[in-house]
Amino acid sequence: MLKWLFSLMFAALLLGTASAREMGAAMIPYDEGDAPRLLVANQGAGSVTLLERDSGKRLKEVQLGGDLRQLARADDGTLLVTDYSGDRLLLLDDDLDLEKAIPTGHRPYGVIFDPKRQWFWVTLFEGGRLQAYDSTGKLQLDAKTAETPRGLALTDDDRLLLTHAMTGQLAIYDLAKLEKDAKGATLTKPKLITLAETHSDTPSDSQGLPRLLDGITLSPDGSEAWLPHVLWSFGHPFQFQSTVFPAVSIIDLDEEKERVDERKQLFLQINLPSVGNRSQIVSNPFAARFAADGKRVYLTLAGSEDLLVFDLSRSGKSNSNRHRRKKFQGGAKATQLLRHLPGQNPRDLLIDGDHILVHNVMGQDLTRLSTGGSGPFARVTVDVPHFAKLVETDPRPKPLQRGERLFNLGNTAANSRFPMAGDNWMSCNSCHLDGFNFTNRHLMAAHRQKNGDNAINGHANLANMVAGDFIGEYLRMTQQTQGGMGHDTRDGAEAVDPARPQPEVKAMMEDLHAFVTADGNLPYLANWLRLDAPRKDPAKAPTTHPKEWLNSASCQNCHQQAFQDWSESNHRLMGNSHPYYKVVQALARETEGEAFGQWCQGCHMPQQVLTGQTALPKGSHMFEQGGASLIAAHQKGEPVVEEGTGCVLCHRITKVEDAGGNSAFTVNLKDRESYVFEDAAGGSLQHWLAERQINARPAMHKASYQKDFYQDAALCKSCHNEFAPGTGANIVNTWDEWEKSSFAKAEDPAKRRTCIDCHMNPEPGNGGAPVAGQSTENGTMKARLYRHNFTGAQHQLVGLRNPALEQESLALLRSSATLSARIENQSGQPALVVRVANTGAGHALPTGVADFRELWLELTVTDASGKLVLRSGQPVNGAVPEDARLFRKVFGDAEGKPVGLKFWRYERLLEDTRIPADGWRDEAWPLPADAKGPFKADIRLNFRTYPKWVSDAVRAAEPSLPAPPIVQLNRLQLTLPPLPVTPDTEPQT
Repeated sequence: MLKWLFSLMFAALLLGTASAREMGAAMIPYDEGDAPRLLVANQGAGSVTLLERDSGKRLKEVQLGGDLRQLARADDGTLLVTDYSGDRLLLLDDDLDLEKAIPTGHRPYGVIFDPKRQWFWVTLFEGGRLQAYDSTGKLQLDAKTAETPRGLALTDDDRLLLTHAMTGQLAIYDLAKLEKDAKGATLTKPKLITLAETHSDTPSDSQGLPRLLDGITLSPDGSEAWLPHVLWSFGHPFQFQSTVFPAVSIIDLDEEKERVDERKQLFLQINLPSVGNRSQIVSNPFAARFAADGKRVYLTLAGSEDLLVFDLSRSGKSNSNRHRRKKFQGGAKATQLLRHLPGQNPRDLLIDGDHILVHNVMGQDLTRLSTGGSGPFARVTVDVPHFAKLVETDPRPKPLQRGERLFNLGNTAANSRFPMAGDNWMSCNSCHLDGFNFTNRHLMAAHRQKNGDNAINGHANLANMVAGDFIGEYLRMTQQTQGGMGHDTRDGAEAVDPARPQPEVKAMMEDLHAFVTADGNLPYLANWLRLDAPRKDPAKAPTTHPKEWLNSASCQNCHQQAFQDWSESNHRLMGNSHPYYKVVQALARETEGEAFGQWCQGCHMPQQVLTGQTALPKGSHMFEQGGASLIAAHQKGEPVVEEGTGCVLCHRITKVEDAGGNSAFTVNLKDRESYVFEDAAGGSLQHWLAERQINARPAMHKASYQKDFYQDAALCKSCHNEFAPGTGANIVNTWDEWEKSSFAKAEDPAKRRTCIDCHMNPEPGNGGAPVAGQSTENGTMKARLYRHNFTGAQHQLVGLRNPALEQESLALLRSSATLSARIENQSGQPALVVRVANTGAGHALPTGVADFRELWLELTVTDASGKLVLRSGQPVNGAVPEDARLFRKVFGDAEGKPVGLKFWRYERLLEDTRIPADGWRDEAWPLPADAKGPFKADIRLNFRTYPKWVSDAVRAAEPSLPAPPIVQLNRLQLTLPPLPVTPDTEPQT
């Protein structure tokens, strides 16, 4: 009897200790009377399961949809679940009935219950926010955090710990300092700990940037926190066994700092005997849990599908007799590696008495392990391989489920013939986390190199840029970066030829492709455009019907000026009516595969992509004025797939993912206020009635079509930053250039300027100053009006339709740069030095497709006698000579040859002479040594949208296109005195 009572007390102590250190999790234990229960969130299966914890019997499963990552249970039994893909929280009662769905910002992930305040704390991973809700689902606190908040934990001394997955940080909030007033609660600034970055000259050494932080485990005494993560080592070649290393960092919670020397490098320092003279490799550490007595830590390795056990029984201060391993392992020795658990993708785990329950996310079941007791020689063993089945029916197609596991799989033994990883090293997940979303930006930032040497930030040696033969590309990436698919043959893997894969391999890659192109990942192959709509066919991204789109001409009666400006702008006509784009896109399809065109289309013709069309439409509106074809279609009530970015497309962008460019935004057509007859033919009584409804309820209309972030430069970044698919080479960095400029960072907020302040200004060239006006006919007067003229460098095509709009673009261009000149002594010889200063642009000059733009200096200089002593930059037969001083970028391939029109094949930056924002460039020309001053100089800064060689190729396909003119942006005519006798004298300007 006493023995039974002691065992019961020990079990209660064990679970009590776990719950005293609250941690966000996918599994929540609780007791209902004398019956132990377990709740599990089933991630992509979209359900929550209730189990008997002792037997594994499934008592209830509720299908809620979405991607359910974590759950937390309040004292009254209320449950809050994070739906990661659905951007919502689900509030359930004690019977698992849905009480409320709460919309949130982008991708809610972590959730934890705070018993002191009776609140649920929630992290919004993409939204960069920490929120708190009471048990009724009412928002109590909403605070901005550092980027990518993810995992949560609460300490007994009222501190909230929060991991920042993609920046390698841990935030510690002191909740005792939480302030409340009539407006709500506010948090004080947290202590932010940035985990140490490590480097080594040896590529295979464990090193790199701490990334992919997720959960937090706390020691029973509250003195330390363990943070499983990986190290990104992109300073070395991006390849197998030198890129990603598993690790666990230790945080001293008393001193609130990282114990850097005690980081557990789960590679060479795993402290376990090698097998066959090879180090034992594991991948993707996910969740750690302390034993109740604090003497052991159990860690899941989700990629290699293992369990690692650390012995802390010898932890403590080092002394003369016990010094070894303290420096690197903190007294925690890895004593057991339980290799390849009987489950798929083990993530969360729960210590339950003498058992460990492991949540196999993709196997959708639980494995029960035996701890082997608490003795010094205890070994963990498998008790019940498939202890509990969690999901009765997964609504997702089987290929999608299999593809998700392949994406997350680093277990070489899972398919010994054709493994996804060599030597269990890493998986796709090791870099891409949950798939292809905005985390892509962090990958590029971590791997960005000196683009003069190597511009590749992603996967090299891709034959088809991931859009042609995608099976071959997946295989090449798997082989080169993960060592899989026969690259590492030490464990018996068969050789795989990416050009001729075995049928089994081909099927695997097709399943992987189903996951890669699934909702929330990469729906349109090589761009990041998303449609907020359910997927009907697992093999195809969701699409719309042209009838679901309002013709932009339906907006013109109320927004006449906006429609007029937009209809003749380049934003409206960026597809077949843009002859330069049409030629380059045809070349891309021809060289990279037909599907590669979708990369371009995501920004140039997003509506076409979202309607599932791949071929460019016939015909051109290059010379069309006033949107005549749209107006005609609207009057007939005919649907039309618009070129470019139309009214509904832009004004129904509901989410910006900030993946680094390439149309990284989501469009939602269904969740908007729809008015009866609003899609009726223009000029009809029905359409007139629809407009009367909008006028009667304008607030609802505005709520549907106007978001606060439309004034944020991040929206422009979605397309005005551009990188090559697969390789990640940064082709256009306009937003990055702006972000570093005074336009973005001016101390005086009144002097800050965003993209739209300058490029949608009623008075182009005024420096982005506010101009009042009306955006709606007879509407209110706004202090700052934004026009839809979209002024910019490509003035020529606009001028074919509207010369006045062309002059507005030229006015903006002419406000960008100033010229000055001087004569100075250079090595005893007089020289003319011309300074071109970027005084008006918030980005480099030129920006955008700066590999095609021509910006150069043309000048002549005569001496005192009128003799011509210098001449430079004069076009020859319409072409700018190569010895002219050009401000541009030149893209090259790996061998240093210019890539020309195939700019997506860019691997090295051969030249960048552009003028940075707030910066200047000096160009010098030597003058004859015997030249006598004063000198008369005529200096011109010229611009042309495309060089002659590009225009010749385009005009061959489009003979009606005039040659782009050479435009003079600035001219400086002045007399410069001769050099003074004393060489030390300051040069004169």
